Amino acid sequence: MIVRLGLLFLSALLLAACQTTSGDPSLPVINAEDEGPSAYGAFLAGRFAGTSRDADGASDYFATAFEQSPDSAILAERTFLSSVLSGDVERAVNAGRVSVAAGDETRLAGLYLAADAMARGRYSEAETYLSSDQLGPFNEFIAELLMDWAQAGQGNAAEALERARAASVPGYAAAYLTVHRALLADFAGETVQADAAYQAAVSESPFTRIAIALYGDFLLRERRREDAIALYDRYLQQQPLERSITEARRIAAETRRIPRRPSVSQMAARAVFGPSAALASQADIDLSVVYLRLTQRLDEAYAPGVVLLAGSLDRTGLVDAAIEAYDSVPSGPFRLPARIDRIWLQARQGELEAALAEARQLYQTNDAVEAQLVYADLLRASGEFGRAAEVYTEALAAREAQGMVPDWRYYYFRAISYEQTNRWALAEADFRSALELSPNEAEVLNYLGYMWVIRGEHIAEAFDMIERAAALSPEQGHILDSLGWAHYVRGNYELAVQYLEEAVEYSPEAPTINYHLGDAYWMVGRHLEARFQWERALTLDPDEDERVGLMARLAGEEPETPATQMADAADAN
Repeated sequence: MIVRLGLLFLSALLLAACQTTSGDPSLPVINAEDEGPSAYGAFLAGRFAGTSRDADGASDYFATAFEQSPDSAILAERTFLSSVLSGDVERAVNAGRVSVAAGDETRLAGLYLAADAMARGRYSEAETYLSSDQLGPFNEFIAELLMDWAQAGQGNAAEALERARAASVPGYAAAYLTVHRALLADFAGETVQADAAYQAAVSESPFTRIAIALYGDFLLRERRREDAIALYDRYLQQQPLERSITEARRIAAETRRIPRRPSVSQMAARAVFGPSAALASQADIDLSVVYLRLTQRLDEAYAPGVVLLAGSLDRTGLVDAAIEAYDSVPSGPFRLPARIDRIWLQARQGELEAALAEARQLYQTNDAVEAQLVYADLLRASGEFGRAAEVYTEALAAREAQGMVPDWRYYYFRAISYEQTNRWALAEADFRSALELSPNEAEVLNYLGYMWVIRGEHIAEAFDMIERAAALSPEQGHILDSLGWAHYVRGNYELAVQYLEEAVEYSPEAPTINYHLGDAYWMVGRHLEARFQWERALTLDPDEDERVGLMARLAGEEPETPATQMADAADAN
């Protein structure tokens, strides 16, 4: 359902773009004589920063060019878009006004300015930015939602509600219109209508958790605490680990706290969050970030919106902006997941030491299982396998104590940590536990099967496991390497060459696979090719044991014939 809605949103957005822009917007023409060399140079620098995914740099350069040529619609548009992406509200607003006055080619500046005006309590001003008749279908829907809230802000909530009830929208927008109607009825004090609309939203919305949270807050404001708790319980029966609803239920059950009714702009943020989130879930493009920034402008403290914004910035390569967004997630149930996502973003950027330090600090100050697991994962990624195994053990015990469903991944990760610290009996037991929980995990089948092969144990069973892994993941070089090496150990050298050649095609930079292929070539008499593979493997940063073995091969030491008979005999016993 979400996928289909997202694709419909995306096609609607692209249709809107086709209707409202001309030419290639990525190649604007600036007359150097008119704009001046400083403006043109800054413009080019801004374009380069944008393609380098430097949102702040692009905003700064385009703003510099715009200051030199404040009447340029092109520079106003670029400054507006780059500033929205970077999160510079004032700069985006100033450039957006010029862009709107010049015709608003993006068809986004007016919407953003309307959100900004609403956030400042200027509801009549917001209306003036929402009156364009050339917005395109998606933007028009967002504008209709915002128009209703601008009306509500001016004391016309009843009229806005009637307008929303009479609205007719395409099918992809119907569920979000239901949420909008519920929020409007809630704001207008029409509690019966609001209750019915919230119930419908819970049933219809592709973002059920959001609808549950909105309806639960409404029930609590209506002093229907038991109904709110029952609502949360029904959801948690299906999603027992969901942190935000778990926390909402705890507050409802243990305190007398009544949620404050959101302001006009906060209500508007919740209304536009759904369609913006649907687009972002399917389109990792800058435009999806713009709509989430619009949501953020309406309510900077709306945690679901900030978390989704941070994730979208991350996926579109705007790393610095993503980190800033993750850091801005307010205290509450969304804060921990945001910190963990930020830690993983650091790790993906190659800042493994800094990420590990952040994870360690989180682990030391937070007893949540999630904090234990991210720390264990980064210890393992950093090669601290002994400590990783200890923390995985803590996390597995905590999960069991909390009644969580066992997860094969953590037995698998602990097994790797045990294997890397030469505790094979413990590792083997965890590999088996992982497979009992999820029998068709290619990585587990391959790892355990390969370890048995190189240890000369359970060869027949190992061979079957690796074949299953290769069937499940036929394009993974390391798994094909295991299959090739299993054939090698059994003396099937021609088949070993076949699979190892295929493995090298998928993973050409893996030293172990090149080493193995060299040995297989040697065993079928292709000695020149064998030496080439060994020499290549030496250039690919092999570990010390492999380096010593490769040097010995190149010095004239031939590969040993596998003791397949002994292995098979051991397997038979």
